[in-house]
Amino acid sequence: MVLINNKWYVAPIQLNGSFLLPIILILFLIPIIKQVRAKKIKWKKDIIYGLFLIYIWILLSITLFPIPLFGSGAKVYTLGFGKQLFINTKISILSSYMPIQLIGNILLLAPLSFFAAVFNSRFAKLRLNFLLVFCSSLTIESLQLILSFFYLGNRTFDVNDLILNSMGTLVGWAFFKFLNIFFNQEITVIRQ
Repeated sequence: MVLINNKWYVAPIQLNGSFLLPIILILFLIPIIKQVRAKKIKWKKDIIYGLFLIYIWILLSITLFPIPLFGSGAKVYTLGFGKQLFINTKISILSSYMPIQLIGNILLLAPLSFFAAVFNSRFAKLRLNFLLVFCSSLTIESLQLILSFFYLGNRTFDVNDLILNSMGTLVGWAFFKFLNIFFNQEITVIRQ
């Protein structure tokens, strides 16, 4: 559904996140097939990689889907693009967020922070980790804006989401640092 001039338009087809499942499955199977051929299976790394791909699928399903697909010649396209732009740059409304919104936005990209540090030692440094999460959040918010512009969604570019998602870096990075104390050798193996 998209909202234009206070009127809702319903698309006949909604593309949901399950559309990505075959792609996620292929991305998971390619390294496993290579490992089987080389007779060097790294189960711990494969499990962590699989969890990472599941997280990416969930993240994209939450932030970018569903995507409404209108047929060619649909009335919504006769109205011109850009009539449905949702942009929030007011940081002051952050105090009106419900607790679930605050917690959800903070935790949304925390796993990205964690997985990045697990897979690559450069992201074990807070500064680079923060930069990765901030840029990822900015990309998600920008994609939401672009999708809304072309009536492929009804999401909002929200500066508050950007702030809260970036704060999630601390949660993911701290969780990585804590686990690294106990599983340093395993993390080193995963990075190889």
